[in-house]
Amino acid sequence: MPTSPTVFDSHIADWMAEQHEPWNRLKYTVTQANLARHLLAGTLAILDAGGGNGADSLPLALAGHAVTIADYSQKMLAVARRRAAELGVGARVATHTADLLRLGELFPQPQFDVMLCHNVLQYLDDAPALLGALAATLKPGGLLSIISMNRYGAPYSAACFGNDLNAAYEQLDQPVGRAILFDTPVCHYSADEITALLPGAGCAPLADYGIRCLYDYWGDNERKRDPATHAQLERLELALTDRHPYKLLARFFQVVARKA
Repeated sequence: MPTSPTVFDSHIADWMAEQHEPWNRLKYTVTQANLARHLLAGTLAILDAGGGNGADSLPLALAGHAVTIADYSQKMLAVARRRAAELGVGARVATHTADLLRLGELFPQPQFDVMLCHNVLQYLDDAPALLGALAATLKPGGLLSIISMNRYGAPYSAACFGNDLNAAYEQLDQPVGRAILFDTPVCHYSADEITALLPGAGCAPLADYGIRCLYDYWGDNERKRDPATHAQLERLELALTDRHPYKLLARFFQVVARKA
């Protein structure tokens, strides 16, 4: 069953604070760098599916693109609208309360050049249905970017970050974990699993990346808050993101595909 919107509504303040932490700032930096490799020139119509407060898509509005954010948390969308106004891009940002599995009711015709589905997949238990719903709103040739928690990185996170070897052992064969901040179950996938599903949604895989390939398994949070250390980690992560085998154990994966 999909995670209830009340789970996200009740943790908005915590989530917004967490977004400003260096590990999430790095995550957004790597995400945008990977996406930039595939964006076509010109002004693009972008749908941020499950975009919450717009952290992934508002930078694209600042770059001049037309952004639509669809999410089932009205409180998150209110934050996105306020932030868009503060950034001076309110006219380029639209928001819709929506069930992502029923996007076709909101957008019956393919109308988007780019689709972001970042950190949404883990909160749903029907990946093929979600991919199909997303692809249906993309124009032919449209770009799809998916980010989710990496199944292969889960045991390492439990051991190195959580310092829990029993949990690490259990994660070896567990497709389900738990989101600490939102205190809710999550589904674990891998980039290869999602890549294999894309042709069924009418999309051709272009590339896959690892996000925070080493970051979560090194040092402590105080060291990561040091600006000079952050710059070193960012340089390293940008170099690792597309390199095999390092990307296989990243905390998150990013898969990019194009609709036929």
